[in-house]
Amino acid sequence: MLSPKIKALLGQLLFAANVFILFLVIAENRVMIPDWLHVFGRLHPLLLHFPIVLLMIAVVLLALPGLLKTREDSKDYGTNLLLLGAITAAFTVIAGLLLSHETGYDQNALLWHKWTGLTVFWLSSLLYYFIEKSTQKVVQFSAGMVAVVVVVSGHLGASITHGDDFITAPFMSNNMVNVSLEEAEVFQHVIMPILKNKCISCHKASKQKGELRMDSPEYLLEGGESGPAVIPFDPEGSLMIEKIHLPLEDEEHMPPEGKPQLSEEEMAILYAWIEAGAEFEKKVMALSDTTGIYELAVNKFKSAPKIYDFKDADAQTLEKLNNFYRKIQPLGLESPALSASYFGRASFKSESIQELQEISQQLVSLNLNNMPVKDVDLEYLEPFENLEKLFLNFADINGEGLQYLVGLENLTYLSISGNPLDEKAIDHLANMKQLRHLFIWNTGLDQNVLDQLKQDLPNVEIETGYKDDGTVFTLNPPVIKFDKAFFSQKMELKIEHAIQGTSIFYTLDGTEPDSSNHLLYEGPIEIEENLTLKARAFAEGWAGSPTETAEFIRSEISPKDYEMKFNPEDRYKGDGPKSLFDGYKAIPDVWNLNWLGFQNNPLDVEMEFEKPTEINHLALSIWHNVRASFFPPEEVEIWVQKEGQDWSLAKKFRPDPPKKEDEAHLRQMDIPFTASGIEKMRIVANPVNSLPAWHGGAGRKGWLMVDELVLN
Repeated sequence: MLSPKIKALLGQLLFAANVFILFLVIAENRVMIPDWLHVFGRLHPLLLHFPIVLLMIAVVLLALPGLLKTREDSKDYGTNLLLLGAITAAFTVIAGLLLSHETGYDQNALLWHKWTGLTVFWLSSLLYYFIEKSTQKVVQFSAGMVAVVVVVSGHLGASITHGDDFITAPFMSNNMVNVSLEEAEVFQHVIMPILKNKCISCHKASKQKGELRMDSPEYLLEGGESGPAVIPFDPEGSLMIEKIHLPLEDEEHMPPEGKPQLSEEEMAILYAWIEAGAEFEKKVMALSDTTGIYELAVNKFKSAPKIYDFKDADAQTLEKLNNFYRKIQPLGLESPALSASYFGRASFKSESIQELQEISQQLVSLNLNNMPVKDVDLEYLEPFENLEKLFLNFADINGEGLQYLVGLENLTYLSISGNPLDEKAIDHLANMKQLRHLFIWNTGLDQNVLDQLKQDLPNVEIETGYKDDGTVFTLNPPVIKFDKAFFSQKMELKIEHAIQGTSIFYTLDGTEPDSSNHLLYEGPIEIEENLTLKARAFAEGWAGSPTETAEFIRSEISPKDYEMKFNPEDRYKGDGPKSLFDGYKAIPDVWNLNWLGFQNNPLDVEMEFEKPTEINHLALSIWHNVRASFFPPEEVEIWVQKEGQDWSLAKKFRPDPPKKEDEAHLRQMDIPFTASGIEKMRIVANPVNSLPAWHGGAGRKGWLMVDELVLN
């Protein structure tokens, strides 16, 4: 039992908490919250359990007074617990309001959780203040309402953090249970379970930490505010791999410390999956058995291993057959079955297939992808009676040689994509009734012919892919590295690309670099004037990369005094107005302290100059990233005050609206303006008030991210 003095003090604390919370609710977009309070905000998930327990016990005692010896005991204990529950709810609500300022949450879901949480606090406070003046029925009804709102608010909070189906998930059927190895898909049944267990709770529709969603393939490739999470064939360049391999104590490590971490096996699976091209639709059995992801994925399924009745191959024979262009390996530790793979097109000789006849009984998988195999060479495969999987993608086969495969009764998997097949190939393939999987895309065959083949082989899963249109993989754009995008005299920059051997073409006049219009990057570039640098990467066998652009502006004028009429949002407050003129360049990272972010109020800065000044050039240095809702300003107003004159509107400027396909980049947004004799200047840049219909956050306010104001 609480003493009367303690209850009085706690009652006053509860009243003060009500006043403070009311202030936060009314003025949350008008005050700048210090960093240490944001740390308190992140305690919200820890604090919320205390009021839930205290309030639920309190409402039970108040609603069911017969639980204790006397009704007075129930009321006294219930009232004391109600007071403690309301106070702990106050701290939880304050932390939640501070936490809501951080980005990455679905605003609609957050709004409902916010107001139901406030209702819990205010309803429990009112019940405490008026409990002595209320009838038993009113107390019971009010206690029941508190319990209901606690449950609703808790469910909404859990949905934001863990997903909409967090409570009901155990009752839902799991579509990954009982999936056979034969039907298992790489992404759906190997990769997605890892992401669901370790990543998606913080990266889904209702909670997008770092503006990143990981609940579907397109979002993984699109990425968040720091770039794509997955870059096929480039695990080192994929942010997902980078983050999971950071030290646990690093604040950028994912998942965050305190949450379930990925196992070594899970990290290996994700790395191998991206290294092999980050396939989203392939089945596990369609993977080459020489890739790391194949072995790791197969081990995830507890299918009974196939038992072969033939003997092991001679160890000395295997040693002799293994060389720098051919690798022979067993399919399992205790299995006599073997797989063979070839490497290096220039080293291939057709006679080397004939050499494999020494292990013709044991060979069940043969990978001849990208080898110059001719139709006549396939005759060497006739003795391989136990061959089950044959990879012949991008060889030199026309189709006549497929007749030698018809008699291989155990051949169930055949991949001959990328070969210039003729209609003879269809005649032989139609006789391969033993097949179960056939990959025949990009072969130049007419669609009608392929449709007929599907009719001839009704029990075969045939993948015809898309008609070859000459499309090849596209390189990622190069990276332009520099210290400052604005400079007073001169500066140096570098251009890099993750893939070695890539040629980088660039221009310094804003034109598109191509084979007939470019400078070849060979080392650091020194610049001394305003320019727009555009760079593209090229490599043999790849399509040229998209253009990477960076603008460099010479900044010469700095005001004597300046102030901002509105503070930036707490999340991106930089160094206040100093950030506009400090010369430091922000980087495309939301944690960089040089960014000033505006969403609910405009950037409104007033400047005073040492003497009447002529200005011929004006630019805002901004972060353009439509995926993260970082847009150029909707409209810019320029006001000036000249000697002996009042303020006058000198310019209104509306930049071209961004497009959905715009790449994220830092840019200098030029504002056409020139004037002389300026003593004071005021610039008002309004953030986008309503994101366009094509945007994922359509209708919501956009962000204006600024790090510098350039005057010349």
